[in-house]
Amino acid sequence: DANVESVAVKYHVEVGGESFEAECVDAVLRLDGAVRAAELAELGGGEFLLTLEGANHRVFARRTRRGWRLTVRGRTFDVAVEDQRLRAIRARAGGGGASSAARELRAPMPGLIVRVLVEPGARVDPGDGLVVIEAMKMENELRAANGGTVGEVAVRAGDVVDRDHLLLAFAPEGG
Repeated sequence: DANVESVAVKYHVEVGGESFEAECVDAVLRLDGAVRAAELAELGGGEFLLTLEGANHRVFARRTRRGWRLTVRGRTFDVAVEDQRLRAIRARAGGGGASSAARELRAPMPGLIVRVLVEPGARVDPGDGLVVIEAMKMENELRAANGGTVGEVAVRAGDVVDRDHLLLAFAPEGG
């Protein structure tokens, strides 16, 4: 449809200890401000064809606990990717330190709960995966901003949630 407007999605990408800002619109990739022609085609079985500046690269991708493991031309890279909106929401949620807001995990966007990675009573450390939510055809692993003990899990795999829906709550600290 000629009236469909392309939407730019910005991502924060970490690979090999380096951080990048990436933005994708149609067949254009902007990486830390540098514009490059890029297209990605899924071949199946975790294999993709990346065309970057006219050169083709076979990429094998596998989901990991922290993001993606990519293999390109015999080299393997662990990559963490987070969209700008989710990154901002996580920063706000974790910015208050031990605030009561950090004692709950709420859906940052409407979506489908794909997996629940913890159960009540589980002890988690900062950065541990809690829930995987699918939104806009992308799976997003929501991670603990702070350590603690899971008190209540309010969702199951297959649940459809709205933005701000309670996903889980941490048990009160102390005793």
